[in-house]
Amino acid sequence: MGGAYRVTVPAIPWRVSLPLLSTAFIMFGAGVLGSLLPLRFSAKGLSDGMIGLLATAEALGFLTACLYAHRIIAPVGLERAYASFAGLKAVAILGLHFADGVLMLAVLRFLIGMNAAGLAVVVESWLNALAPNAQRGRVLTLYVLTYAVFFGLGQLFSHSLNVLGPEMLLIAGISTTLALVPMVAIDVRAPVLPHRVQVQIAKAFANSPVSVLACLLNGLVLTAFITVGPLFGARIGLSQGDIVLLMACVSLGGIALQWPIGYFSDKVDRLYALIGLGAGIAAIAFALANVTGATPFMLLAVLFAVFGGLAESLYAVGVAHANDRAASSDYVALSSTLLFVWALGATIGPTTGTYAIQLLRPSAFFIYVMCLTVPFTVFALWRLYYRHRRHAPADVREEFLAYPQTSPEIYGWLPYHKHAPQEQDCIGQPPQQEP
Repeated sequence: MGGAYRVTVPAIPWRVSLPLLSTAFIMFGAGVLGSLLPLRFSAKGLSDGMIGLLATAEALGFLTACLYAHRIIAPVGLERAYASFAGLKAVAILGLHFADGVLMLAVLRFLIGMNAAGLAVVVESWLNALAPNAQRGRVLTLYVLTYAVFFGLGQLFSHSLNVLGPEMLLIAGISTTLALVPMVAIDVRAPVLPHRVQVQIAKAFANSPVSVLACLLNGLVLTAFITVGPLFGARIGLSQGDIVLLMACVSLGGIALQWPIGYFSDKVDRLYALIGLGAGIAAIAFALANVTGATPFMLLAVLFAVFGGLAESLYAVGVAHANDRAASSDYVALSSTLLFVWALGATIGPTTGTYAIQLLRPSAFFIYVMCLTVPFTVFALWRLYYRHRRHAPADVREEFLAYPQTSPEIYGWLPYHKHAPQEQDCIGQPPQQEP
């Protein structure tokens, strides 16, 4: 007797929950600090530009660890490296309470960024070992949601904390330390150790210049806004509680809009999606440049959420567009290069943005955003016209996935090029199978 049969989808191993839980603790602590650190430094008398330089120090630490974390991990293994990264990050967070000089604050912010990237490298290496090939897309989705949701929850939790007191630092330090607990409970053979990232900016630009500029723009704009946003709110007379809620809207807007935008980009030429994102960010920036303390809070919340959602999507759509146009063998190196480009933007953006509001006026940051996004949009339109004139063949499309800006390790195990011959990862070995 004939009949339909059911295709069973392998269940995600429960052990995946352990690195995800660790990520939740890390991101909750990061969220507590995300909105309050700029306000804390401002209350201590630091100028806006100096606050931006401190954020740049953290971004430099992140960039350094993305490039060289493998040298720390290889001699001792992932387990000991994770303990070192978590312990050092917790100590650096708690040390902010005792640091008075700008130089010491910069060193501590550098350590926070460096160890945050190191933690991501280890977690993503473990996820690679724990996730079956058939479930990697779902695991990535859970990882992105965990990453973003708990950062937003940390921001909301910090709603009424005293920015000058030790409470915010204690909570963030405790949460970071608790991240050790689930990771030491993992019972699985150690995954392959990460190796050095390949950075090929010229090759990435030749493959897709719009993608490179989209990732750079995301770093220049959104990372800067994480620092500038709280200062902007304070300058227009908002309370600490309102500022925290607005910055949480930025994070949660990124979650809410990234997947619908990604779905749309799957259905059209991704250049259209990137053009739309550039134009949309410029439009929202124009609206935000004209708000005041008298602007209704709900309108501000919507503008912040849409700004966060559009700006966050730039990176993911940009990487997807570059991946559409790349050879399968180039995917890992290309995506790692785009993360490096994003990190370069993240080191420049906070300083540029904060000096804009310090030297000019609070809305100057959004004028800075328009000065970046309008040329980007025009360039993307020119590329679209240029490609159509050449009658270039259509890209080989890949399904959209949302990418966290964490570490290059994540690109070694993503479920892309499913119909291509067996790929090699960034260290020249076949993709890791489920242990």
